Amino acid sequence: MPDLVKEYNITSTFFDRYFEQNAVNRYMVDSLKFMWFKIGKFVNPTKKNEIIKIYIQEEIKDFYENNIIKIPQLEFNITTKCSLKCKDCCALIPDFNQQGHIDLSFQDFKNQLDKITEIASIRHLIILGGEPLLNKDLPEIINYAAKNSSIDLIRITTNGTIVPTRELLDVINQNPNRIYFYLSNYSNNSNLDKLLKYEEIKKVLHDNHIRFQMVDSWNWLEEKGMAETPFSEEITKIKMDKCYRTKCNQILNGKFGICSKALGANELRISNCKDIIDITKSINLREDLIKFFKQEIIDSCRYCIISDNTVQPALQL
Repeated sequence: MPDLVKEYNITSTFFDRYFEQNAVNRYMVDSLKFMWFKIGKFVNPTKKNEIIKIYIQEEIKDFYENNIIKIPQLEFNITTKCSLKCKDCCALIPDFNQQGHIDLSFQDFKNQLDKITEIASIRHLIILGGEPLLNKDLPEIINYAAKNSSIDLIRITTNGTIVPTRELLDVINQNPNRIYFYLSNYSNNSNLDKLLKYEEIKKVLHDNHIRFQMVDSWNWLEEKGMAETPFSEEITKIKMDKCYRTKCNQILNGKFGICSKALGANELRISNCKDIIDITKSINLREDLIKFFKQEIIDSCRYCIISDNTVQPALQL
């Protein structure tokens, strides 16, 4: 491993954000595909670290020797509309209620996904919002993404307030072994009892043989918004090292950025960050993406205020 890193002069940032994350997401995707769909081969969890090291070597060779680009994880925000109004939303979704919402059409989704997959493959595509089930084009969006061979696995993230439509369930069943649901768990928030439909959703998914994840409820971090003036590079580097959002990568309204907060702040004109890529206007998207993953300091992160204060998930405004 050190020999390959040294041979290609790979910086620690590029290694961490691109090669290691591709290997980690590949391990996760391979595990889920085998466990749920019996695709591929068994990935031994007791040898996870050893397998990831092998994957890293293969990712380095693919990039430098085979000229292949892979996006470890890509969140595709298809709507800023939401059935909840969470106080500490890390995507700043409630703020769109005043400015006006973004609701991605199927044609715009197709154009943006096509442009990305013309030059890169996607390990893990996450369809989210807002609440993605509020987008009327969701079945068509999922159907198109599922037929794209450049995408390994697709996840639909929902907050558990809306039961999937028959049309969406049929689309998923027509594209087996490719799609699963992720239900955000807000069950510890008793104020949402009348809104959450977890049991009904789980029954519908189970009856239609659709896989889903629902992790234990977890604490959120208090949302502090964006600063008017940037933090120093030294402080920004510390923040980037500790923030889980740096692994997200998202598209919102045709813009590619490091996370939902960065893109939300950009659309809301709270900040104007230099590193957000307009994929619809990019002259050389391949080079823009490589440059993005190689950046030591992400400009969006220089303005982000992060907090260590934990709060109950989905507290409503």
